[in-house]
Amino acid sequence: MQRGVPSQGIHKDKVNIVVVGVGGQGLITIGRVLGEACIRRGIDIKVAETHGMAQRGGAVEVFVRIGYGVKAPLVSLRQADYVLATEVLEALRGVRYLNKCGWLVVSDVVLPPPLAKNVPSPTEALNALRSLPINVVQVSAEAIAREVGDFRTVNMTMLGGLTAFIEELLPVNIVAEVVENLLGHVNKRAFLMGYEDVKRKLSSNSFISSKECAESKK
Repeated sequence: MQRGVPSQGIHKDKVNIVVVGVGGQGLITIGRVLGEACIRRGIDIKVAETHGMAQRGGAVEVFVRIGYGVKAPLVSLRQADYVLATEVLEALRGVRYLNKCGWLVVSDVVLPPPLAKNVPSPTEALNALRSLPINVVQVSAEAIAREVGDFRTVNMTMLGGLTAFIEELLPVNIVAEVVENLLGHVNKRAFLMGYEDVKRKLSSNSFISSKECAESKK
């Protein structure tokens, strides 16, 4: 992966997040966990799922706005600080929401649409992202799912990866406690493994950063 030194965490009192993936991956649950964590933290949160296509296999978008005084739930194009993509190919669609040099936190899970033709490979998808003025970190979600023994934990693994960026607003221990209370120990384990995976990759510069974004932080 390309190396750079872009800003990794948030340094403001509000954050805009867009979660993208496909139906059946538990994207709505991600919003639910964040909502409960914000209540415990005493922070305002607005969540909206706009497409209404949460049936298995359909594209899903969930908008999340966290911070003191947030009101409208929707995130406009190029206004997201983070896009969380639970599926590689959906990341290509979701990046349009990212602001300049925002972070794409993307899974390594691939779920091609049924009967789709000319679907890019995961490598091709990541290569397409390299030319954009964004930062990308890929979470080892498949390996973590195998280790915990449940592929349904991918959503919490990805939430753990996102939490590595927003823990100034939502400390990891608070989110982890919510995950365990709502979803059980296995999901908490996957969440913490996703968190540690991203922290490790950030500390070792194992992420993609466009030249424009890396140079802007020098």
